[in-house]
Amino acid sequence: MKKQQVLSRIPTNQKRIALTFDIANGHEVPQRMLPLLQKLGVYKATFFITGIWAEDHPQIAKRIRQMGYEIGSHGYRHQDYRKHNNTWIENEVRLAQKAIWRATGVWPRLLRTPGGDMDRRVIQKLQLMNMTIVHWDVDSLDWKLRRIHTIVKRVVPYTRPGSIILLHANDPWDQSLKAVPIIVRKLRRKGYRFSTVSELL
Repeated sequence: MKKQQVLSRIPTNQKRIALTFDIANGHEVPQRMLPLLQKLGVYKATFFITGIWAEDHPQIAKRIRQMGYEIGSHGYRHQDYRKHNNTWIENEVRLAQKAIWRATGVWPRLLRTPGGDMDRRVIQKLQLMNMTIVHWDVDSLDWKLRRIHTIVKRVVPYTRPGSIILLHANDPWDQSLKAVPIIVRKLRRKGYRFSTVSELL
């Protein structure tokens, strides 16, 4: 398979998908999301965390790893890489890796750019740093939408084999905690199994 510049969906005939959660702030929702996933029997997912968040909440970050979930980088600060030069990008990526390593023991090679924002220059720079750039093909907009039914409708009908689904575990968006159980149950009824991004690859 030709290597994709940016992973948004992994082509496969198997009904396997990746739930991915971005975390950049807060502790209440992240702390509640982890046991919720366990209760739902979702033991495989990928969390993209910022370096600053890992520094502020090292115990939660460590718990993500201890529970067996995959950890990727969401940058150090949640800033648009397109607005900064390559030196800044390199420093930002390395700062995030060091912070996440200190908190979790994981040196992340998967990276989701803050906001998913990128252009050709940013992509080329991150590839030169041997980072695997992970985007998504299904966006829940759970950070923005308050109606649980609307969030679910943005995910379930559009999920395909190999989909990478974007969700969040940030304060104060507790609507994510209410939407995830419905999404998981509906996708499971459709025959989907949950994997990490790396397992899909």
